[in-house]
Amino acid sequence: MSGLAAAGERSAVVMVPGFVALGTASLVMPLPDPSLARLARAAGVTTIVAGLIPASQPRCPLPVTDPEATALDVGHGIASIATFALWTALPITAALHGGPRWYRCVSGALGLATVVGFVVAGATTRSESPQKGLAQRGFLACVFAWHIATATLAQDVVTE
Repeated sequence: MSGLAAAGERSAVVMVPGFVALGTASLVMPLPDPSLARLARAAGVTTIVAGLIPASQPRCPLPVTDPEATALDVGHGIASIATFALWTALPITAALHGGPRWYRCVSGALGLATVVGFVVAGATTRSESPQKGLAQRGFLACVFAWHIATATLAQDVVTE
């Protein structure tokens, strides 16, 4: 995913604003619990930072192991790892802390799926697997599903 927004990539004109929009949404979305809100706000900031600091190349050089990695790759890597960790924590925290039963159950299921996705995405990235993009997309599908559930909860609260 980061490769699509890498420095000089044509797709960056779509990807970077997309990351900024997703981060901004996390900053302003209504949430049922203060601890969940704090995590979402932190995820919003790290998502924006990860979007604004691009990887230096589409192949996303790993800072620790790749001699071609630059300061951009270090910054992007730190922001991305923080974002992925926060995105993983959001549905788990939601399952434990807030909202109606349906929301906690959906959040719990998505939390489990997100943890699995996070582990698989990390493993395929470290191994330089050609499947790393697929693993990241699976992880993001869980993250987006949780955001949709949270938006549904917010809509339910507004209509009550």
